Amino acid sequence: MSAPADDQPGSTAEFPAVAPHPAAPASTQSLSVLGLVFGVVGLLASFAAVGLVFALVGVILSHLGLRREPAGRSMAIAGLACGYVGLGISVVWGIILLASLLVPLLAVGLFASFTAIGG
Repeated sequence: MSAPADDQPGSTAEFPAVAPHPAAPASTQSLSVLGLVFGVVGLLASFAAVGLVFALVGVILSHLGLRREPAGRSMAIAGLACGYVGLGISVVWGIILLASLLVPLLAVGLFASFTAIGG
């Protein structure tokens, strides 16, 4: 058995005792990564007219990531760009779909009212 090199517990001649150091805080970028993922999914899904929710979640998470996580700034900005473009495309698709449903209904209603009045 080797005698302790110092009077510190756990130290030996081969392995001197080392003072524990605090762990470095991990730079989390989870909000920025999630914002980017939801923004890209929202952008891709907006071409199928269902990306509004994904794009909105991507924008919200990217804004939170931009504010809280300075290390993930570039991912948050990319998530914002994809999310806002996805929101724009989803809104345009929504207007087109709404118009394509309402215009025929309005035409049928006007035609029905003219025939009822005329005779």
